[in-house]
Amino acid sequence: MATHRWRESPEVIARMIDSGSIQSWSAKNIILKPNETCAIMADGKIQDILSETVLKNYVGGFTRWLGSKLGVGSSDHKLIFAMTGPFDLLVKMEGATADGAKVNGMLNLRLQIQRDDVPKLINIFANSGRELTRGFFANMYGTEIMSRVVVPLLAKQADINAVRSTDFGDMIEMGVRAEMRGSFDQYGITMLRAFAVVNETDLEKLQAFRQQTEVLTARADLINETSLAALERQQSLTLARIEAEADVAKAKARGQVEAALESQLLDLRKQEAEWAAERGDMAARQDIEMDGKQRKMDIAMSAFEQVQANKRARMAQEAEANLTRQQQTDDIQREMMKMAAESGALTPEVMQTFLEQQSAQKGHDSKSTVAPEQTPSSSCSSCGADIQVSWQVCPHCGITL
Repeated sequence: MATHRWRESPEVIARMIDSGSIQSWSAKNIILKPNETCAIMADGKIQDILSETVLKNYVGGFTRWLGSKLGVGSSDHKLIFAMTGPFDLLVKMEGATADGAKVNGMLNLRLQIQRDDVPKLINIFANSGRELTRGFFANMYGTEIMSRVVVPLLAKQADINAVRSTDFGDMIEMGVRAEMRGSFDQYGITMLRAFAVVNETDLEKLQAFRQQTEVLTARADLINETSLAALERQQSLTLARIEAEADVAKAKARGQVEAALESQLLDLRKQEAEWAAERGDMAARQDIEMDGKQRKMDIAMSAFEQVQANKRARMAQEAEANLTRQQQTDDIQREMMKMAAESGALTPEVMQTFLEQQSAQKGHDSKSTVAPEQTPSSSCSSCGADIQVSWQVCPHCGITL
């Protein structure tokens, strides 16, 4: 299936086409990208606004041509395409500041056509061609922006430095928003940002030339001072060389005497170094012997601590295992007593048997860890019968202890 492209150049912002003007035997699709919008107008009314879709079989084709010949369908069917992404306009900026300095530059406008404002472009198409480009918008708004915003604001600035300040940038943007709001809204244009780019003025060029002249003059003075300093340095070097030669001759005479003394001193230092090496060797041997004894003692103490730690861990593990086993035994006996009570077979003799088994199990567990102790006994607070302290239920009256 063939595809029709409404925008062949990046300079095109909007275009209005008549669907009947596209003549072809096969129908064509129109692809709308995410930043493109199409407003469908039939018989002078807006039917729909579409974006990010494909208009299938919308223009061209033998069937559409035949329908137009037979008078079937809309007689006036137009498509308004627009780019909804931001686009920049450059408007020439000219004027003068309060001190009479001429200012030239460009005013950059960042504009956008919102999706729902595309039908307002009909107001432009009614008085112009079917294609709107960046140059068209720059020509349409350039004169109005210059007369209503740029020239008055430039006249209020004291000099070119005020024009290059951030305050002037804010004023130019606020001025464009305030003065051009009606003109932009009339045609569905939304302003996102505006800023000015000012060219170099004649005064700034003169100041730059003056600075360059001062730099060249300072450079010439520096070269002359460098040459004089080089001559003075050469003179001082010559005097220093003469003094150095005299000092070298004196040093040679002193050096012959000092060489003999240095030879004797070197022999004494060698003997001293040998004695120091012997003392260091003896001290190192004593340190090694002391370190060996201390290391053996540390190893013995570490082994003893490890044995004690393993013993404590083993005792803790046995105690934890006894508690876990006792808990499981208590749970099993509780379930058996519950089953006996549900079946009506829970008698004092049965409960006494369960408690005796529980006491025997606890006694066996305690024997495996610690020395056996005598189990203390008591009496039931309800029936007065003899019971053991470790029992949880009285086997005679059945109350919970």
